[in-house]
Amino acid sequence: MEMNREEFLNKLTGGLAATCVACLAAACSQDEPVTPGGGNGPIVPLSGLTVNLATEIRNVNEFIAKSGVIVIRTATGNTTASFLAFSSSCPHAGATVEYNSSTSSFFCAAHGSSFSSNGSLVQGPATKGLTKLSVDITGTTLTVRS
Repeated sequence: MEMNREEFLNKLTGGLAATCVACLAAACSQDEPVTPGGGNGPIVPLSGLTVNLATEIRNVNEFIAKSGVIVIRTATGNTTASFLAFSSSCPHAGATVEYNSSTSSFFCAAHGSSFSSNGSLVQGPATKGLTKLSVDITGTTLTVRS
């Protein structure tokens, strides 16, 4: 029995669609982060990031996001208690989360996970909150450490 072009394309695209759905389901079911670019090791937040508090994040709820870290000012004064720092890597699959200062929350657009202002999980598919990092302050220099 001969197959016409339409039958051939339907069979070909149906098989490809099933394969794509299976791959996506497997990728979204991972609980451990993966490195961007196809690696499979966990993302390690960069420590040593410095912020000049004389010129950056000077007001409450201002933030800076760079080098895989998000630092948020939560109170006035240049003390460690006035800042929160988190890895910007989603614990679900390693995509970059974004901080929304108007809602004081984090969101991962890759798969829809959301996190509260203290980094705790609000909605999955992630199964845990963001990785909290420590900060040190010397004068007007804030340094993030793991």
